[in-house]
Amino acid sequence: LYLKDSSVGDGRYTYYNYPDAPRTSDTDTITTCPQSPQSFTVNQYGIDYIRISCAGDHTLTFSGSTAIGLLPTEVHSGKFAFWSNKGDESDMTLTREFDFTDVTGPIDISYWTWYDIEEDWDYVFLEVSTDGETWEILTTPSGTDFNPSGNSYGWGYTGMTGDWIQETVDLSQYSGQKVQIRFEYITDAAVNGQGMLLDDISIDAINYQSDFEADAGGWEAAGFARVENVLPQTYRLSLILNGDTTTVTHVELNPDQTVDIPLSLNAGEDATLIITGTTRFTIIPAPYQIEVK
Repeated sequence: LYLKDSSVGDGRYTYYNYPDAPRTSDTDTITTCPQSPQSFTVNQYGIDYIRISCAGDHTLTFSGSTAIGLLPTEVHSGKFAFWSNKGDESDMTLTREFDFTDVTGPIDISYWTWYDIEEDWDYVFLEVSTDGETWEILTTPSGTDFNPSGNSYGWGYTGMTGDWIQETVDLSQYSGQKVQIRFEYITDAAVNGQGMLLDDISIDAINYQSDFEADAGGWEAAGFARVENVLPQTYRLSLILNGDTTTVTHVELNPDQTVDIPLSLNAGEDATLIITGTTRFTIIPAPYQIEVK
């Protein structure tokens, strides 16, 4: 969409069946060199176009980040939490068995959660089973039984918390029994949010507590994942040189996501650096800096 020129390279830089495709505009244009570092962000698998129109011999320096957050929050404590994962038409679960056979008093499960769930369309349910086959959906303090789309199976979490919240749910009716407790995230076929984080789960009646720092705390994940909420950030760069002819060159980055690119531009020529963030799973934009020396 940026070049729209079938004469460049092997002809791949145009749309033969879409002649009226709009041309992508520049993200920024640098016309004065040298240029001190400028900061930008690019969406993951989005594209930025930085055009440089400075005649002379220069060095174009790209400096990216080596890490990016998985989700736009921190885990509640320590480094690890369980994440529901995300996706359309999905059913992810996190399940654990607990033995309440020697408990005769009140039983509560407490946990901290952060979530971003497509409101009124996708839901996370807290469920209990005594036989591993039939499941009862429990009422949670911040959940709802409002079901305008018809997608909900009962009382569930939907929407966004913004910050972490602590939930406490009464399990006293299951005293004297062995049970399985499950968090289940069910999504529909269209939009999905960033999912649910769970941390610091405790059941004081049996002295159970897990912050997921050492391990999974006995929980079995099917779709859920124990995460550190940080991912390696990577980028893909290409350089377009516009002079008597137009060329497109792939730019190899160093392991620290930096690179120095020599530029020699005559009057009337320009170069365009194409930047793409290439980290999966996160939608947090990738930061980078551009400098012309």
